[in-house]
Amino acid sequence: MKIIGLVGGIGSGKSTVARLIGKRDGVTVIDADQLGHEVLRFGKVKTLIHAEWGDAPFGDDGEIDRSKMAAIVFSGTEEGNSDLAKLLKISHPRIAELLKNQIELARMNDARLVLLDAPLLLEGGWNRLCDDLVFVDSPDLVRIDRVLSRGWTPEEFRTRSTNQLPLDIKRNASRFVIENDCPLNELDKRVDDLFQKIIP
Repeated sequence: MKIIGLVGGIGSGKSTVARLIGKRDGVTVIDADQLGHEVLRFGKVKTLIHAEWGDAPFGDDGEIDRSKMAAIVFSGTEEGNSDLAKLLKISHPRIAELLKNQIELARMNDARLVLLDAPLLLEGGWNRLCDDLVFVDSPDLVRIDRVLSRGWTPEEFRTRSTNQLPLDIKRNASRFVIENDCPLNELDKRVDDLFQKIIP
């Protein structure tokens, strides 16, 4: 079983590529962002976050509101950078445990390929779980258009991008590159070519 990590910039279309690869037989896709959602519901995590930031990141239902949490840690200020580091220290070890559990489950189910889709894969050191990395590349203007269509502002795009490793570092760390600058049917063909290289 091979474990492939998916990396790229914000708005590069990693989730689309992951979905297309996930259609292939024997592939298990692990969405680390979804695991991050789960971790924020852990009682211990909520306790630690409340001790650090009080009621500010919480909604009326007592759960962590991701948009409120994001406003704190992605403020683009030095204080925000410090807050992000604190949040990652709380959440990342727990996400890593869930990742390892899901990888082992995929192994038990005889998966041929596990695709790890994690926004902060390199930052979290989760590339150590992977055999190879795939970099999803997309033009800057396309990436910006995608995130603006999600309701982001240009400032949010810039701020969050600065909290990730530079794209050239991600590209250089990757064995494979897939260009996501085409219609979906063409991207599917490129994904098929990529899959053949990963699983001959």
